[in-house]
Amino acid sequence: MIEKELQNGQVVEAYPLTQAQSLMYWIFNTYGKNPAVLNIGTGQYWKDDFREDLLRQAIEEAVERCDTMRLRFSPDQQYGLVQYLADKAEIEIEDCDMSDISYEESYKIIKEWSKIPTDFIEKPLHVIKIMHLADGLNGLYVRFQHLAFDGYSSKMFISDVMAIYLHKKCGFPYPKPMRSYIEAVKGELAYLNSDREKEDTKYWMERYSKETEPIYNDYLLDNRLFKARKETGNPDLRYVEMFEGEHPESRTFYNELSAEQTNKIAEVCKKTGMTIPCVLMLGLRTALSAFNENQEDVSFKFMINRRSNLVAKTSGGIRMLFFTLRSIISPDTTFEQAAGILDDEEQEIFHHCDFHTLKMYHIKHTAMKMKSLSQTYDTLSFSYHSPVDTPAENDEIRATVKGEWYNNDYSCQNLYLTVKHRPSDNGLEFIFEYRIFEDSLEDLKVLYEKMIKAIEMGIDNPQITIGEILEEIKLDK
Repeated sequence: MIEKELQNGQVVEAYPLTQAQSLMYWIFNTYGKNPAVLNIGTGQYWKDDFREDLLRQAIEEAVERCDTMRLRFSPDQQYGLVQYLADKAEIEIEDCDMSDISYEESYKIIKEWSKIPTDFIEKPLHVIKIMHLADGLNGLYVRFQHLAFDGYSSKMFISDVMAIYLHKKCGFPYPKPMRSYIEAVKGELAYLNSDREKEDTKYWMERYSKETEPIYNDYLLDNRLFKARKETGNPDLRYVEMFEGEHPESRTFYNELSAEQTNKIAEVCKKTGMTIPCVLMLGLRTALSAFNENQEDVSFKFMINRRSNLVAKTSGGIRMLFFTLRSIISPDTTFEQAAGILDDEEQEIFHHCDFHTLKMYHIKHTAMKMKSLSQTYDTLSFSYHSPVDTPAENDEIRATVKGEWYNNDYSCQNLYLTVKHRPSDNGLEFIFEYRIFEDSLEDLKVLYEKMIKAIEMGIDNPQITIGEILEEIKLDK
């Protein structure tokens, strides 16, 4: 804890950024170059005998219960940026009626709100609106700030609002209290320079000292590694020099699976011991393999949202860090065996996942004797958001729920695939956020098609081999 004098002269108890916050802030400054990159726009709408007065009360109480709604940031000469809690959230809950226009028109307008740059220095970070939309839909829109909330904690806040609303409206049990955000921050910062961090440092150094150089796996059909090999005359080249700091403008390519398809994946996973995220990642890595001449050595970044205890789960904040998931899988490996390989690798990383991503990548480049940090091997990032139980009055009303994510059209990386569950029926949604300067949309359509085909083949027959799947999804088919 440090004493920090604010611009208005007030002295507050402040704290440095946590590992996840400092990673996000570094990514923002290095690759985003636009304040809107840190916006998370989300909406939760449903059809019922709507009580706006009760929803307003529920939002007010949820804001009061959530320390992160009072979070502020201030520039600091020593730390760059520090955080503190204001005495009050000072968030005005606006009312917005768009019921006289189509849902599609309102979506476009609301999406623009998520692109508005946010001044996050010593000011409230979030925007909350009560929404009235077409076809009897009502609910709330929230624009979160990514240094304060991630995907998990934003859903947690909306779930808390809904639980309080249904308590007031229907007599549902009142939700349990949130935990202290500062307690969570202290726990994060205590890891730094601890014995546990030293053990993790040793682990990553030893691990990468023993590993061979990975290889670039492109998601573009006009493969950049193959082009670089021709341009350099080096057929053994394994990386591409690629700086992602320019052109942050992005778009989203959106797909979804039905509830029936999703349930089938869940049922097979339950029978075989495979996990849903590993099945999804196996589909992705198999598609990447097909894009790279059936490469057996495939890597991508995957996001871990570290919520292993009650404080982490119920204090808001941001706990996401990125790690490389690398797997070398031979063609004669069965789908079930390959999913197990990914699961083993994922579990191994989980044991050391509090480690700062930037420090981990520095160790990786040092241990492998790579020439520079600009050498790129991981071409994309993947994250899976497990279902968060957002309360609904009954199943009939739950079926009307629309949970929207309004992309801000600016991205800190070239490609980021997020897979999450719809709140209405739990079906899977696939959101590819891609930078438009690469003109990769047509490539991503093919990548998604191959990914889903690989997953379907593996779910239909977990004993099918990866080689058999690759033969079926090869690019000339």
